[in-house]
Order: sequence, then C-alpha cells, then structure tokens
Amino acid sequence: MRLHLVLVLVAAWPNLGRADVISYLRFEDNGGGIAQDQTGLMDGELINFSDTSPGGGDVSGRGWSLDVPTTTVPLTGDANTSSIRMNGGSGYIDLSNGYDLNLGMDFTIEFYMKPDQPIVASAVFGFEPVNKLFFALIVDVGELEWYTQFQDELRTAPVDLVQIGEWQHVALVMEPTEYTIFIDGQTQYNGPIPSSGQGPFDFPGDPTLGTRTIGGDSGTFRGYLDEFRISDEALTPDRFLMAVPEPTTLGLLGIGAGWILVQTLRRRRQSST
Repeated sequence: MRLHLVLVLVAAWPNLGRADVISYLRFEDNGGGIAQDQTGLMDGELINFSDTSPGGGDVSGRGWSLDVPTTTVPLTGDANTSSIRMNGGSGYIDLSNGYDLNLGMDFTIEFYMKPDQPIVASAVFGFEPVNKLFFALIVDVGELEWYTQFQDELRTAPVDLVQIGEWQHVALVMEPTEYTIFIDGQTQYNGPIPSSGQGPFDFPGDPTLGTRTIGGDSGTFRGYLDEFRISDEALTPDRFLMAVPEPTTLGLLGIGAGWILVQTLRRRRQSST
C-alpha cells in the first residue's frame, strides 16, 4: 500500500512540477523605490517614479497600484495585493547590477499585463549587454504587433488575442530554434529563430543603468504589470502562473505529504525509545 501511494504521488507530481525560477518580481512591495526579486538575483530600482507611496500609481499614473489581475496567484495560491503602473513617461524598473543573468537556450518569461494603447512602442522588458533580448507592443501602420529582438534579429507577431485595458497573462517561451508567445495560455504565435538570433542568452552583470529593464530604458511601457517571472525551462501552459492545478493532483499531494509526515513522526518516536 505504501509503495503504491508513493508511486501515485510521483506520477502526480509533474503536473505541479516547477522549473527553477531565475527571477521573480511579484510587485507585492506596494511602496518604496525597490521591487524585490524573490530569488535575490536582481531587485528592481524604480527610476523616474515621482510617487512611490502605497497605491500612488492609482493617482499619479506611475507607481504602485492596488489594481491586480487576481487576488490569488492561481498556480501557487499566493496572495496578490499590488502591481506596478507605468504611463510611458520615462519611468522604468532598472534590474542592472553586478550579478550575471544566465538564461541559456530554453527559458520562459511570463507576466500579467493590463496595457494601455501604445503611442508608438510600449516596451515590456529589455536585456543587454553583449546579448540582446527585447519584447514590446508596437503600433505599425495603425496596427498593434508584438515586436521581439533576438540578438540583432527583429521579429514581429500578431496580437489579436491582446485586449487593451484588460488584465491578461503573457508568456514568451524560448527554445533553441523557435519561440512561442502565449496569451492566457493560448498560443498567439509560434515562429523560428534564425541562427544569428539564437542563444545562449546570457547577460554579464553590469551596474550601469539601463542594461536590464522592465518598461524599457526610456520608460515607454504604458499600463500595468504584475508577477514578472523568469524560469529556466520552456514551460508548457499548465505550468504558467495562471494555471490552476487539478484538484485531484492537489489531493494526492496532500495525502502523500500527510503520509510522509506520519512516517517521519513514527521514526522519531522509535529512535527516542
């Protein structure tokens, strides 16, 4: 019976399996000039934000906001109480420091966004130096497009699933020769990456402002961002932050965890006698 339970637990675990998280800015800080990275790799400094008070962005249009996509992060169950608001007015989040950011060939960058209509370009993030990785919403001949830069290769993709003024989950999933953009877990675009634009995407630590940013180094992003996470695998939608774990899987994991706890307590009692 015990062996059977362990096998069931192991079989169920991949549904909730998580890749190693490289960086995760939750924007739960809701006040102050620093956005904490849960991994400690690259805390973000708020640049050109005149109001960094709790909820200040709801008034000024740039800063901490109480407007969130969901009060609980579906995958983790963590409470979500604040986000960051930008209005294209030169404010951005600087992630530059002396620590290297090593993404390699396979990785996922995901976040929630509630975008305003871009004027020209609305940059979500950009990483330099040496290698280049850039992701933005742009207006091209009156039409919205995704604009992505891999090294010196520039690519555009459709955005018909994007809704201006609405919270949505976005994921850029990178593999060695191709990339996929997901909106709320649905494939928006899949395309090849030319050899000249392929990784590894590794960014040496550089404390100079503007080499790694959320919102673009000139603060062009317009709208809200939340739950910005980088994982070291090409994740599938069932492992995105917006994914809701299957109840049966959670139940099995709970049973398995309970069994492990019982066995641990039993061994401790035996060893103490």
